[in-house]
Order: sequence, then structure tokens, then C-alpha cells
Amino acid sequence: MNFVNLAVEGDTDVPVAERLIGLLDLEPHAVVTGPGAPNLDARIPEFNRSGEHVNWLILRDLDHDASCPAELVRNLLGGQPMARRIALRVPVRAVESWLLADREGFSRQFGVGLRQVPRHPDSLVDPKRRLIDICRRSRRADVRRGMPPRQGSGRSVGPEYVTRIVEFARFMWDPERAAEASESLQKALVALRRRVDDGTWS
Repeated sequence: MNFVNLAVEGDTDVPVAERLIGLLDLEPHAVVTGPGAPNLDARIPEFNRSGEHVNWLILRDLDHDASCPAELVRNLLGGQPMARRIALRVPVRAVESWLLADREGFSRQFGVGLRQVPRHPDSLVDPKRRLIDICRRSRRADVRRGMPPRQGSGRSVGPEYVTRIVEFARFMWDPERAAEASESLQKALVALRRRVDDGTWS
């Protein structure tokens, strides 16, 4: 069994990263959680320097911080080449698009109609907001209560958002099925498998 360190923006990203390396029969070692993109970004050059000797999977949302993932990766690495044991993958535009891409799983877990779940989540301007808006129309009252923010709370998500997303990502989300609807996830899986096949992540 080989180990991969994980670096992500927040708690809801951790199970996603774990599921991706789990597909490759790899296990997480250290887990670094931002919190938030600015804190994660500040440490990426440090991870890159250690990446000649240590395996890293870094997930960083594209958001609207660059025109494409390649541009964002160049910026995050500060012009330095990516170390050979680093996999810096960029969900378009956020990891929520990868979760929505498993339309069947999301529909079942959150009690929403399959037709409400977008077919092309990579094209969403704000996948997190869309995810919450879909949950507002759930058939289940507990989802409608827990996922959207409470009126006047000033928050962007509901009180159960993190718990429910982590549960879904850890136990229900099917990354391979999701990759059929998300090009950025499909590319990430190809890149990770290549690191195993060519012995980089050994």
C-alpha cells in the first residue's frame, strides 16, 4: 500500500480526495486543510518543494481566479515546474461540480428529481449555489431545512451542509460515474492513474 498526502481547501474536499486515491488502492497520510483557498495557496510552493520525495494530491477550486485550470496551476506554482510526485488538480469551477456530476447518486441522497441535477456541471458559474438551490426543492424536509442557509443568517450554506456533503462524498458519491459528466474530473482521474501506472506514486 502506498500513501499520498492530501492538501485541500476545506472539510468537504477531504472525502473527495480520499475517494479519488482510494480508487487507486492508495491511502491518505497527512491531510492539510486550508482553511480556504488563500491559506492553501500560500503553502503550495512548500508542498511542491517536497514533491520530489513525497506524494501529494492537491485539490484547488478554479472558482473565477483564472481563465482555465492550466493558468491557475502556473500561478499557484509561481513559475516553478511541478514536482514529479505532485498532482495539483483543479475542479471546474468548484468541487461541488464533481459531486453534482454523479447525478444518480446526488438525486438519491438528497431526494431531488434527476432532471433537476445539471447534466454539464463543469459549465456552472457557481456550482455550490446551484447545489444548494437544488436542495431547496428536495422532497425531504430535513434536506430543505439543513442544506440552504437560514434566512437572515448571513451564511452561504445551511447548518448541516458540511455534514451532509461529507457523508455523501464518503459513502454515496461514485467518482467514476461522475467522471462521465465532468471533463475536469475525468482528466484528474487519468492523471492520477498515470502516476500509479508509471511508478511515480510508488
